[in-house]
Amino acid sequence: MAEPTSVLVVDDNEDLLETFSLILKRRGFKVDTAGDGAHAVEKFRTRHFDITLMDIVMPEMNGVEAFRKIRKMCPEATVILMTAYSEDELIHMALDEGAHRVVHKPVKIDQIIRLIEEAASSQPILLVDDDEDILHTMSCAMKLRGHQVLTASSGEEALKIAREKTCRMAFIDIKMPSMDGLETLSRLRQLNPGILTVMMTGYREEVRELVEKAMAGSAVTCLYKPFNTAEAVSLVTRLGEKLNCAGSSNGRA
Repeated sequence: MAEPTSVLVVDDNEDLLETFSLILKRRGFKVDTAGDGAHAVEKFRTRHFDITLMDIVMPEMNGVEAFRKIRKMCPEATVILMTAYSEDELIHMALDEGAHRVVHKPVKIDQIIRLIEEAASSQPILLVDDDEDILHTMSCAMKLRGHQVLTASSGEEALKIAREKTCRMAFIDIKMPSMDGLETLSRLRQLNPGILTVMMTGYREEVRELVEKAMAGSAVTCLYKPFNTAEAVSLVTRLGEKLNCAGSSNGRA
């Protein structure tokens, strides 16, 4: 039997903390609480939580600072931040640095439960490119749309990530040193046969044969650089719908 999803709720409002804790426990989640950012960080030193639900504005250590410290200890930590204020700068910083979502108070408990369930079940998107600027730009754009993103600057790094975490999609640069995109694609598929893959390249003619081989295999399409990041985000949405449809079909079988 699968372990229940563990949730750490962090807020300096004791009434909200108690209410969320009681309701989430009744819904089957394993819940722990912290009254401020510093205590949340301390709890992460001794155990891992599947999801952290944390207020942004708290005394001594705000939620974004606590989020950063938690991510240093556990880079894959999934954190949903809450705020009753228009802390635009803090919100953008948190999203840029990997927060799963930011929600504005007052929040309905059903909304929180949906977000927790979505975050617990979602699989990240893997971006593979030796160009750090492209990784950063694509990662930020996808995170702003609520996607969980992992990045790798080489095929070898991508395979290491894929061994530790199941990814639902991968965007892979064709031309990389040591291990090219075609080999990376093939080995990722060995680890995760269901992964949807999109190739990327700025060398349309030079790597034409590699692109054709990738497309003849399992790649969905190829994006030619420079492309608008909105195009990649839109593609994620369409591929996500494809995955959902496939999952529904399998469920009816």
